[in-house]
Amino acid sequence: MTRAPAELRLVADRAAKALAAARVPAAGDGVAVAVSGGADSLALLHALRALAGPRGWRLAVVTVDHGLRAGSAADAAFVADHAKAIGLPARVRTLTPADLDQHRKAGPEGAARAARYGALWPAADELGCRWLATGHTLDDQAETVLLQLLRGTGPDGLAGMAVRGGRLLRPLLGASRAETRACCAAIGLEWREDPTNASDGPLRNRVRQRLLPLLEELRPGATRALARTAALAADERDWLDQLVAEALAATLAGGVEGGVDSQAPPHPPWATLPDGAPTTRGAGTARLDAGPAPLDVGTARLDAQALAALPVALARRVVRAAARQAGRPVPDAADTDRILSLPAD
Repeated sequence: MTRAPAELRLVADRAAKALAAARVPAAGDGVAVAVSGGADSLALLHALRALAGPRGWRLAVVTVDHGLRAGSAADAAFVADHAKAIGLPARVRTLTPADLDQHRKAGPEGAARAARYGALWPAADELGCRWLATGHTLDDQAETVLLQLLRGTGPDGLAGMAVRGGRLLRPLLGASRAETRACCAAIGLEWREDPTNASDGPLRNRVRQRLLPLLEELRPGATRALARTAALAADERDWLDQLVAEALAATLAGGVEGGVDSQAPPHPPWATLPDGAPTTRGAGTARLDAGPAPLDVGTARLDAQALAALPVALARRVVRAAARQAGRPVPDAADTDRILSLPAD
């Protein structure tokens, strides 16, 4: 039997280590691989294919045609044909203008992302897959850290993306974009290029095309250093999670009403409080049930006196943890600030 090329083994090894640290998937689990046709997602597909047999994973392929540019349907067909060629089941989902329009408040990129995941999850479920894997790379992680810094993020925002977020897996956060392209080239696989990635419009594109190359010029290895920063911040956040859980339990007034959204990501990126934000809180009860929510699944009541006794940084985390536990949208910096300064009832 021919041995896999070194480039494929490298990417597969990086994926194996990331998933082993996350302790998923288990033997027998189904993994739906989100494949766009680009080098990153194709490298992920073949890396997981190399790992799946010995570990007892079941693989499937899902792809989304956003319908926003010429050639997107051909890209989706390319992915479906490739899945068939390597013997994997596949689902192709085509978005409609209505799918995107319902998320228009998130902006063009945000709407496309929300609609994409809105299509990927049902497709994964149809294929009997517990997990959905995406091809986000170390370069994507570095870009995310820079974008978070530009938005004024706090420590949790610096943690960037996690290998595991709920049912979502990102096994290639330790692999560079250059390594995924080398992997595809080594196995003789041509990938598709999305021309919108080269446009100068979205901020992420400008970070990718201008800022990161400049940082690499100024400090070779900057991309990996930024990704390392994310890993360190994630370790700090994970250590703090236990403290937050204990403080939340001591602060809840009457517990949480309703259920919990089990598919919500455990650690969304949060922004820091703005300069001049108040550092004192009133007494009474703060109720986290204001504002729109994707699902009306419950509310959380916090004892404002107990909240006021906490260090400010811990109190902020408790408020956001309470929102997640109640299945509510995680409040941004301004809303968290307002909750902390609510007066007594």
